[in-house]
Amino acid sequence: MPKIQTDMSFIKPISRAQLMMPNSIDEYVSQDNMVRFIDAFVDKVLHNVPVEMLMQKGKSIEGRPSYSPNCLCKLLIYGYFNSVSSSRKLENESKRNLEAIWLMNNLHPDHWTISDFRKDNKELIKRITIDFRKFLRDSGYIKGKSVSTDGSKIKAYASRSTLSISLIEKKLTHAEKEIERYLSQLDANDTLENEQEEMLATNDKLKNQIAALREQVEKLSSQKQLLEKLDRKSLAPADFDARIMQTKDGLLPAYNVQSTVDNDTHFILACEITDSPIDFHSLEENVKLLEEQLELIPNTCLADGGYANEEQIQSLEQQGIECIVHFAGETETKKTQRNKGITFTYNEKEDCFICSQGKRLLLVEKKCKKKNHFFSKYQCKQCSECAVRHDCTTSKKGRIIYRRLNGEWLNAYKEKMKTKEFREKFKKRKCVAEHPFGTLRYLMGQIPILLRSKEKVQVEIDLYATGYNLTRLKNVEFVPILLKKLEKWNPLSCFFAFLSIWLEKKRIYNPVSYFKIH
Repeated sequence: MPKIQTDMSFIKPISRAQLMMPNSIDEYVSQDNMVRFIDAFVDKVLHNVPVEMLMQKGKSIEGRPSYSPNCLCKLLIYGYFNSVSSSRKLENESKRNLEAIWLMNNLHPDHWTISDFRKDNKELIKRITIDFRKFLRDSGYIKGKSVSTDGSKIKAYASRSTLSISLIEKKLTHAEKEIERYLSQLDANDTLENEQEEMLATNDKLKNQIAALREQVEKLSSQKQLLEKLDRKSLAPADFDARIMQTKDGLLPAYNVQSTVDNDTHFILACEITDSPIDFHSLEENVKLLEEQLELIPNTCLADGGYANEEQIQSLEQQGIECIVHFAGETETKKTQRNKGITFTYNEKEDCFICSQGKRLLLVEKKCKKKNHFFSKYQCKQCSECAVRHDCTTSKKGRIIYRRLNGEWLNAYKEKMKTKEFREKFKKRKCVAEHPFGTLRYLMGQIPILLRSKEKVQVEIDLYATGYNLTRLKNVEFVPILLKKLEKWNPLSCFFAFLSIWLEKKRIYNPVSYFKIH
């Protein structure tokens, strides 16, 4: 039989890469990939919330439909979980990253959409991050019985150059002198009866310089008024909410991030922005935040010496919360004096102090106020004849000692903190409270935050804290188990939280009658 010749040129060869590609987009992501949990969690939280209660990108009715809050929230959480916070980079991730493509269902929002959504939906993003911590609490990953709190300064998205009243006044004085000089030069030119073009051009140039200087004076004056109104010594022009704080890199416009961590599971329970450069007044507020957001009241709270606020510690202990806070010991001066044999003993019977040289420090003032506390003041009148005076005091009036009134509780608390039991407990704080900040700084990269103003920076910190908790959760549990727990979890409290925020924004004070009408 004759051979049958068939033309096979229409069949295109299949490459090795095509043979290895998955058949569907769902196969791009493994069953144990954390992106599946992010997708399911956001859908679970927002499932029962009506669309009109959620803020969406875009205010115009016309044009293309806006992206749903679900997909944009998923992209932001995924980005901060993977140390990608730039809206431009997130746009690129949605086009080339297989996990992001799967998560976004092949949608590609541009960077302006992502950026505007993050800025305009502060309450929505914060609510989802808090709800994630509630899921961790309800699923047993957060215990909240023993916590550690700490603060860390994060540089604001602002230049190092700051404005202060003294600097503004200096610039104002210089600008006013320059204006006077230019005006006198104009007067001198006007007296000369010279109509040459060069002279006219000089006058026009001087007038432009005077106008620019007057505009600068007006701007500086408004900035000075703002500083006086805010009662601030200095501010960063790019972000008025940021405060000038002492950091390891020097004085910078920054925010103080207060973080509270579960000692047992190492999850972040709360992460709040403050504009205070010190932690002294934050202890009680950090503990109360746990009750407000997660309905948790810890049994024990650990903190470093920056939180050694006697009133707040006493208040928390009266509420049944054991506080383990380090108080500063004796100063280097007192330590040096003690090593040289200079000591003071209080004689309760005679109400005086007796020094190591046998001289008496007598009561000179019974009740004097220092740092919001009352002290008794004792002074030695015989220091001029003392052999160790130069090592003891440099005061011409003699050595002075202040004895705290009603300080029995504080003295007892300090003695308790010196015991071996509490010193062992305090050692754990450093490993628990400071570790998350190292991870957060790693996630943040060289530019920690990209938004300005306290409220917007809080959004970024919430997203970073959620990214940290997701990383921690990934290391302690398998995704299929998490998805099963998520199915059983009831986010009803989350729905009521969204409802209350929405009613407050709409100024609806009688929701029952409102929903009956609508």
